Amino acid sequence: MSRPAVPPAGAPSPLVVRAPAKVNFGLRVLERRADGHHRIRTRLATIALWDELRFEPGGRGARLRCVGEAGGDPVPGGRDNLVLRAVEGLECAIGRPLPGVSLLLRKRIPAGRGLGGGSSDAAAVLTGLNRLFRLGRSRAELHRMAAAIGMDVPFFLYGGAAFAGGRGDAVFPLAEPPGAAAARPLPLVLLLPRFGISTAEAYRGLDPAFSGPERKRNRERRPAASIGRIADPRGRPDFVGGPSFPSSPDGFRNDLEQSAVLESAARGREIGEMRRALLTSGALVSAMSGSGSAVYGVFGGPAAAEDAARRLDGREWRALATRTVFRSELGALRGAASDRVFS
Repeated sequence: MSRPAVPPAGAPSPLVVRAPAKVNFGLRVLERRADGHHRIRTRLATIALWDELRFEPGGRGARLRCVGEAGGDPVPGGRDNLVLRAVEGLECAIGRPLPGVSLLLRKRIPAGRGLGGGSSDAAAVLTGLNRLFRLGRSRAELHRMAAAIGMDVPFFLYGGAAFAGGRGDAVFPLAEPPGAAAARPLPLVLLLPRFGISTAEAYRGLDPAFSGPERKRNRERRPAASIGRIADPRGRPDFVGGPSFPSSPDGFRNDLEQSAVLESAARGREIGEMRRALLTSGALVSAMSGSGSAVYGVFGGPAAAEDAARRLDGREWRALATRTVFRSELGALRGAASDRVFS
């Protein structure tokens, strides 16, 4: 019976990093900046949908292999691949090539759906390589590298719930329950259509009124559904709002939904149909995540979310029941196994 190879004394051990997806609980586009990016204000939360990266030290250079792409647009190669850009950013910061490492990326977060999979993978590479090779880079240093890669990447260095401003690179983590026992994650259902929407495409499709500080106020009517109260597993009512989540339906509004509607009538109709399907199935509120095309619904409990996902799956869309993941939970998971870190 063969035994697994034992690395030489002092050599880094293989490392596995799980990279969570996110949803946007509201996204406001404020103005177009001089550099062409838009200034935004959004609230983000990590959810229980994960990509996985395995780091295997050895060989020469950084080598990436991607498997199990879960729908969406194909994972880009070269300079457009955020994982490879994260490797390049670390090498620039330390002023030399990294030791040889093989990266196996197991994709479960579909690309082109506004769930931040590529950004989360890039953050996982920054934190994973920093730990694997004991580079000693502080979170502030990693944040600067992350901001140079993409607007959602800095958020995934923190996880949990956070406000983000600027072009998404200014991240303000929000207070959360003090431990996993006190945490009441928000039950969600994701609807994933066959088509994706690139971030650049979504912003290009915005009305010109969003291009400067003189933009008109968005007068979209508030959704008819009321969030009200959500019962925790012990039966006590608890407000959805508070520091981590919006306390009213209007707080979930995503300005980029207007872009998706204006860019393509067919896509706009489908996004509207997904929102209505979720509300009809019992969602308290529904909105598009990020630049789309995924749409989520907030439900009153896990059982209601799982029932709705079963009924909606396999029609025009893939449906997935999930939940928010608190930062305290990510921290507990990080300490659960010596060979795992969670971005």
